Amino acid sequence: MLVLVEGKAAKRDAQKVMERSVTSHLARLGTRNIGFPSGNVDETLYSNGDGGLWAAFSNVDDAKVPRRWNAFGVYDSKRRAQTITVEINIPTTSNAAFVAGFFAYDPAARATYLMHDGSVGGGKKGVGRSAFMSWSNRDLVDVERTDGDPRAGIVIGRVDDSDLIGRIWHFVEVVRDFKAAVKRGDLDSDAARRSIVEWDEFRSESSGRRKGRRRAEIDYVSYHGDVVEALRAEREASAGTGERVLNSPLIDLMVKAGAAMTEIYEVKTGCDRQSLYTAIGQLVTHSAEARPDIIRRLVIPEGDLPAGIAPCLDKLGVEVRRFLLTPAPNRKVQLL
Repeated sequence: MLVLVEGKAAKRDAQKVMERSVTSHLARLGTRNIGFPSGNVDETLYSNGDGGLWAAFSNVDDAKVPRRWNAFGVYDSKRRAQTITVEINIPTTSNAAFVAGFFAYDPAARATYLMHDGSVGGGKKGVGRSAFMSWSNRDLVDVERTDGDPRAGIVIGRVDDSDLIGRIWHFVEVVRDFKAAVKRGDLDSDAARRSIVEWDEFRSESSGRRKGRRRAEIDYVSYHGDVVEALRAEREASAGTGERVLNSPLIDLMVKAGAAMTEIYEVKTGCDRQSLYTAIGQLVTHSAEARPDIIRRLVIPEGDLPAGIAPCLDKLGVEVRRFLLTPAPNRKVQLL
């Protein structure tokens, strides 16, 4: 179970560790101008060069909700002012959900994670969290609070992990691509609007269902989207004429030939019994109306299956695909 880091000192300590993890892997470029819709500011900027991640940190004490400003973007040395792709700000004097970033602590692993609640705007009226979450297929984890309901967020990465910079960079890439999709008008279609509505409905139905993640699973959960993307890329490369590789808020990945679903994939970041029960139910439920020869694939990390699960999967015709995470610092998903 993750719990919200609420104390001022604890947040300050987590922030220091996070900044150290990021800046130790980037070069200090000195003072650079950073632009945003309401103006611009000069701050110390860190980056390893054009086309890569840039990061900047500062205190914003005069804001309605005082915060530690954690800004990230894609560095372009030709620009007079660098453009912010996403901010993962941390409220400093409160725990207001108005600010999208926060820290979560896993007492079992004694690990602290950088989180973002998914509130990403696309630079267009009406485009916000639901649109980003439905488009990006990110996974939410519930974080317990001392008062009130759990706060759901995307796990970016452990603040002390050498791979944190890679996780932040991946999140920046996803947000950048989302904003580009909005600008192109990709979210103006009826299908995109339906997907957003479905995500809102799914969020309501699954509220509270994401509690109690197992200790080993927390480090994997931020890679859920990476696994789906790797599967998509692999399957698109082998797609036949008329085949489309798709996903939805309820289905991690599917293949359609015309209107018929021919393959369905469910990705889980753990091999525990509850995760597998859920996956089996999702695969069967969401393919119930498909043709009899549909291929059902369960994609899970390496690890032993609980007793009795393998025969069940065989009987149901569910194929198992494995993945692993390569070692830090260049950690990435590897499909097996």
